Amino acid sequence: MDTNFYIIEDDKVIQNLLKKIILKNNLGDIIGISDDGAQAIDEIKRLKPDIVLVDLLLPEIDGISIVSDINRSKCKTTFIMISQVTSKEMIAEAYKEGIEFFINKPINVVEVVSVIKKVKEKMNMFHVIQSFKNAIKEIQIYEENSLDKEIETSSNKDKIEKILAQLGILGEAGNNDIIEIILWILEQDKDAGKNPIKYKMTEIYNYLQRRYEQEYQITTNVFAIEQRIRRAVNRALINIAHMGIEDYGNEIFIKYASILFDFKEVRKQMNHIRGKLDYGGKISVKKFIEGIIVSIKNPI
Repeated sequence: MDTNFYIIEDDKVIQNLLKKIILKNNLGDIIGISDDGAQAIDEIKRLKPDIVLVDLLLPEIDGISIVSDINRSKCKTTFIMISQVTSKEMIAEAYKEGIEFFINKPINVVEVVSVIKKVKEKMNMFHVIQSFKNAIKEIQIYEENSLDKEIETSSNKDKIEKILAQLGILGEAGNNDIIEIILWILEQDKDAGKNPIKYKMTEIYNYLQRRYEQEYQITTNVFAIEQRIRRAVNRALINIAHMGIEDYGNEIFIKYASILFDFKEVRKQMNHIRGKLDYGGKISVKKFIEGIIVSIKNPI
């Protein structure tokens, strides 16, 4: 299947250059081009392109706002941002909102082709295959009559996936990263015997980046890995808060609200959803991961 591209760029010269690079190198098809952010948002939601090349600085709506709007709509699109901006804060904000790669202007043909090929490889590995696996897992989980049915006899990966499914984040982009991290920690703990390993999350993210490059030949950014994971954990917090609001006696809420999060932060998120606070709760990725490990080692 050909990859479909949408280009958002207010410079006609760069529009034509990007289009020429994509078509000349047989990278895919162009299904839309726009220099207007609002128009682009509507068309992307309707056309659902595989990859969007978006300029950071646009006249009406900036690229970060476009990415944020599209991601909130649950449209499965991968973003590559293009800009001459060198501000680390703006680039970090772009990664936080969900872009996969950042290409600096002026446009370099070799760089554009290389980045697009890397994105397509990643999509093939993590989007198509993982989406299929997740769909099968979701069907299996929905057919279970108990939250923890046969959990004692399942593999550690199955146990992790069941917990993530119960939290409603099995389909999130950071789901695979979380699984890889927990499996690695469990393996290290087993080798360490009675003395569990000590680690920092920055070390884990760096390890994950090296593993993706060495084993899967996927080049990714440590900051992008961290943000994918944080978005997934934050979504879990939101889902848990909704469960608590709907039914304070919900089994999943009771089981995970305190072990995966600081319960005070869960309460803040619940009050934010109710409109009582202007801000939601905070997350700790390390507490979330350690909570899942405890749940696996000591199933209730």
